[in-house]
Amino acid sequence: MSKANLALGDFMIAGKSTARSEASPEAIKEGEPDSMGQRDAEADAFQPSERAKDQPLLSKASAGDRDRRARDRAIAQDEVRNSLKNLKRAKQREVKFFVNVALDQATKARLKRAADENDIKMAIVMRAAIDFYLKENGY
Repeated sequence: MSKANLALGDFMIAGKSTARSEASPEAIKEGEPDSMGQRDAEADAFQPSERAKDQPLLSKASAGDRDRRARDRAIAQDEVRNSLKNLKRAKQREVKFFVNVALDQATKARLKRAADENDIKMAIVMRAAIDFYLKENGY
């Protein structure tokens, strides 16, 4: 079947809904609800009332409320900003300073052996040795 040979009669077309017209007039007069009548009643139940249409969904805040909220938000942002600055300052105080020390081979070998035997890093051994030296000499 090619496009040129297609006609409207080749397709099935659904008829119009006649549920309302099929209900008998006596049934409608007697107050028996038909299926369409029930749907209309349900749809009317979900429609907003006239009073609800007049009221906005969200009430507008007054200028004073908006100013108060803006001021509270600014104060909170300042507190966060200040705490972040304090955190950065504290972090800067904890910055580690590196000291390069030239060691002869024998001293480095002893340091490495001490670190390996105690299962710690050589930097910890050197830090402990420096602390001990400074305490012994009153610094």
